[in-house]
Amino acid sequence: MLISLVCDVKGVGMRARIGVLWLAVGILSLSAVVVAWADEPAFVQWLAAGDPGDETIRNYWERAEREELSAAELVDLGTMVFYRGFPKDSLQFYKRALDLDPELYEAWFRIGLAEHMQNDLDNARQAYRRCLKQRPGHAWCNFYLGLLEEQLGHSTNALEYYEQSFRHAPDLADPKFNPAVLSSKLVLGAQLRSYDERRFEATLPMSYLQPAHVRRVRRQYEQVEPTPTPVPSATAEAPGAATSSSVTTTQESAPQPTAAPKAQKPPRSVPPRRVTPLAPTPTGSGRAPGRSSETSTGEPSAVPIGNASDEAHLMPWWPRLSQTALVLV
Repeated sequence: MLISLVCDVKGVGMRARIGVLWLAVGILSLSAVVVAWADEPAFVQWLAAGDPGDETIRNYWERAEREELSAAELVDLGTMVFYRGFPKDSLQFYKRALDLDPELYEAWFRIGLAEHMQNDLDNARQAYRRCLKQRPGHAWCNFYLGLLEEQLGHSTNALEYYEQSFRHAPDLADPKFNPAVLSSKLVLGAQLRSYDERRFEATLPMSYLQPAHVRRVRRQYEQVEPTPTPVPSATAEAPGAATSSSVTTTQESAPQPTAAPKAQKPPRSVPPRRVTPLAPTPTGSGRAPGRSSETSTGEPSAVPIGNASDEAHLMPWWPRLSQTALVLV
């Protein structure tokens, strides 16, 4: 229409008409670019070319525009956009995932997290409850719904959700695993109540009436790994693998090790004394019996007595002393 108006203008030269025509084409092209730019989500405009994470988001987004993504892939795209810093845009992909699969409870849980982060507590509570309606044992959803109820001042409801969360996943009560625990003032009470319930259940006098039969039936479904056959060895046997016959054969064929001497108490410390050895001297030595042996240097050898008494020490000398006394008399 703009082009026809330009052509119908009278009193304008051909060159002027051509210039106005090009101007109109430029305006139309710019408006088309603006419209296309406005149709793109905000996060697309901030995707950096060459960045692996941003290129992955772009790939998922282009496939989503061609409707090639499954419900789970749409949830993953929403999660990538959420961590990229665009929680509002992530909600669109979570909702599109629910359009494809209304039973996908993880989409409802992530909707609750995105709304919770934006402080929209009413929508977050509805999303959490929709998740728990399909998956009552969702530990993370129970925890964050308890945190939301605590923020709203509903302590009783918060404790109930915390207890459900810790019952299904006790690790969520550990700040190292779940730092969000530090944001709660009621977690300690929930931990104590959960501990009391587990202790009560563990101490119930509810044993089997026929435990042997239960064990026999259970063994039918247990996968028992085959025990490896022990290989006999000439030197040693595997502990617990040898039978009585093999032990007997081994004892007969292999020499028995000498028993280690028993440890004795160290002797009482006494000064060494030079005494006459009790053993007779070798034949032809030229020494009288009872004399102390001498070394090659002529020094008498000292024989320690150990813890012998003085009387025992004088016993070898008593015959000679008695003979000397008789001679003197």
